[in-house]
Amino acid sequence: MQIKEKGLIKKAEFSISRQLCASAKEMLLVGLYGRRIADELTAMVDGMVLPVFEKALRLSVGDQYNGLTMLAVGGFGRKDLAPYSDIDIMLLAEDRDLATEEAAQAVLYALWDTGMNISHSFRTAGECIEDSLKDITVRTSLMDCRFLAGNKDLYLCFRRDTYQSLVFKGRRDFVGGMLREIEARHKSYGNSVYLLEPNVKEGIGGLRDIHSALWLTKAALSESDGGLRKTLAGNYYDNFFKAYDFLLRARAALHVVSERKNEVLAFEFHGPTAVSVGLRNTKRFLADEIFMRLYHRKVKDIMDALDKVKQAGGRRFISFPVSLAVKKITEDFVVARRELAVRDTAVLRDTDRIMEAVYIYSVTGRSFSDRLTEGIRSRLLFINRKTRYSRKAISFFMRILSGERVYDTLRLMHNMGVLDRFIPEFGRLRHLVIYEPGHRYTVDEHTLKAVKNLEDLKRTQDTRLSYLSKIMIKIKPEVLYLAVLLHDTGKGVRGDLKHDEEGYLMLKGIMERFQVEHEDRSAIEFLVKNHILLSRLALSRDADAPETIAQLAGVVRNVDNLNALYLMTYADLSAVNPGFWTRWKEYLFKDLYTKTCNHLLGSRARCFETADIGLKLFCLEMPERYLISNENKTIRSDYRMSLELDKTGVNVSIKEERDGTALMTLVTMDRPGLFSSIVGVLTFKGINIRSARLYTGNNSLVVDRIIISNWDELCWDGFEAEIAQDLGDEIIRGSYLKDRMKDGSDTLMTKRSRLRYPSMKRFEGFVEIDNESSGQYSLLELFSSDRMGLLYDIAKLLYSYGIDILSAVINTEDDIAQDVFYIRYKGGRLDAETTLNILYEVNKVTGPVFGEALSKG
Repeated sequence: MQIKEKGLIKKAEFSISRQLCASAKEMLLVGLYGRRIADELTAMVDGMVLPVFEKALRLSVGDQYNGLTMLAVGGFGRKDLAPYSDIDIMLLAEDRDLATEEAAQAVLYALWDTGMNISHSFRTAGECIEDSLKDITVRTSLMDCRFLAGNKDLYLCFRRDTYQSLVFKGRRDFVGGMLREIEARHKSYGNSVYLLEPNVKEGIGGLRDIHSALWLTKAALSESDGGLRKTLAGNYYDNFFKAYDFLLRARAALHVVSERKNEVLAFEFHGPTAVSVGLRNTKRFLADEIFMRLYHRKVKDIMDALDKVKQAGGRRFISFPVSLAVKKITEDFVVARRELAVRDTAVLRDTDRIMEAVYIYSVTGRSFSDRLTEGIRSRLLFINRKTRYSRKAISFFMRILSGERVYDTLRLMHNMGVLDRFIPEFGRLRHLVIYEPGHRYTVDEHTLKAVKNLEDLKRTQDTRLSYLSKIMIKIKPEVLYLAVLLHDTGKGVRGDLKHDEEGYLMLKGIMERFQVEHEDRSAIEFLVKNHILLSRLALSRDADAPETIAQLAGVVRNVDNLNALYLMTYADLSAVNPGFWTRWKEYLFKDLYTKTCNHLLGSRARCFETADIGLKLFCLEMPERYLISNENKTIRSDYRMSLELDKTGVNVSIKEERDGTALMTLVTMDRPGLFSSIVGVLTFKGINIRSARLYTGNNSLVVDRIIISNWDELCWDGFEAEIAQDLGDEIIRGSYLKDRMKDGSDTLMTKRSRLRYPSMKRFEGFVEIDNESSGQYSLLELFSSDRMGLLYDIAKLLYSYGIDILSAVINTEDDIAQDVFYIRYKGGRLDAETTLNILYEVNKVTGPVFGEALSKG
């Protein structure tokens, strides 16, 4: 019976997928390899497809019909299936006559009626060639074709004639197109092997790169050239197919634990996937950490193989002028055929010569010849304590750090394993997965990207970063690069200390080994020990607060250290993920840097000179931190807004920024619960608050500055006027929120059924109150899952206890709230009883996980 209802088709499709998923789960449990799992799943689908094809032909055109052949193409043709993979077929016909088209239609309807996730095409042999020359994806799909059912002679004819044209016709264009496609895909999927949430299929080193290597081999490297085995000499061939097997197993496990077609190894699937492939926790590492380190090692093997295939294929079809001249660099190293080569690999027995070769690369930019590469890799184990203490080897390394090609050279050293052996403290970071908010790369990849971003400042065309490049000129490059290279080495140690403290302890041995001069050593130790200080203060403290500036100034002690720490912070945070260093974060860091710099140079405050008596009185009434934090033109604008309050009671101005955010300035008179009312209105309108600075004058005049992060998504003509009207209704008349919460609820969380608590993934939340940093106020800091209405609920809670919010630093990344509130209770800090009450209540507001944990504790 044919299934025609859409709902029934989806149920059938779901049932088949569940059947494949259950089979894959059983195969994973008994430890079958990835290739075997994919073969078994493919055989199951073959068994479903074949009888449907034969029955459909028999019912539609009779037993004698012989004009149609069904081929498996794409992943189905390669036998690469996972439980929720698409099933790609092609119906091949001799001619497009009426009988053939009716037969093809009958087959497709019959297949769809089973509920299988069929992707199809219908072509003649001539159309196969024509379409493949137009579309590279059609060509690669047909290169993996496999006979399923129908006219076997037609298929054999296709393999003899048409398939040869598919593989070999226009090979030069095909190879060039493949190389461009690989480059574009890599760029779109993060351009890094070492992502923490990689795409198993399309990401760098994923299954698509395996397929690309095989396609290039078929088209560009014939058997007379030795094919893939000759191209991947040594261990490369075996490592390539072991990695292929691993990825097929990992992808099958990912589909099983996701229970859907999913190619992204998101954080939430790391643990379940690791367990599904048979890994278990050890004393040192969790199963998911072991799995991800193994994953990154395998995809690196795939990329090494793909690079060799690309080079071999490219050399055959993409010609470059080759110089036959041999240029002598040293007695042992020469440049020949555009590559750096060694006259005799025996000289590499002295491992100092390995560091010399790397140094020459950093100066010339010439890639290593295959012979030199293999010679170095064969001697890696001999880079030992003697080499690490060698004055000559250390000298080469420090000259690399002061040169013009720092990142490229360190990347080469790391890829070859030289850097890991020369600095084993860094080697512990290879493929290391640490779960931290916002981070997208393994620790070693993050570190190298930090070096690259720092080096790129020297050549930046971005006017926003030009001030950083000017600061960089003042600092010794080798000091800065070495500090960046070593700043996260503490993460490779599972100790009781924080990673910056562990790294600082490890640094002593490295500095002694490298015999770094005392002044440079002090600078490097300072940067490694304090590399998170500036980011912690800028993102979680109010830069207007004197305590914040004094704390940072007290640690850095002088402008030189502040400059170096600022550059270190930029390098570190810009390498967290491509979008982490936003215009807003840039403003926060530059603001704190500038104020601390002025503080160190002796400037404590600023005078506002004006002949306007009204403006002068306005400035006298406002707090000192308001005058320090705002430019003259901003103060004048706020003053003009305050003059219009008699008309409306609330004055609102919104300035849109280039990055899609907006700065809202609100001027009104203070009243109890003002901030919670403002937040409530903005929350109901779907506005995300990124930060809030609140200034209250002696005359109760309030100037609030609020950064809106999603302005470009919400803005429309008249929206600003609507916001001003709604804020006025709430602040002056108290009607806006009351009208929208008629059921008596006092939280937005309970009012909206859409609100939820996003997963905190691997991060532990907390709520803390600091009553020691200031004698004038307390600091409430929280780290929790974010949700719509969270900020309002906290502000409402604090208001209910009679607590004033002086300022708020709001940071939301990846559905995680990292917020700090500067609060005052009865003119000063919280007392002990109120502190305990607030801790308990805020824990309940931030989410059930934290509330339950507190009640159980």
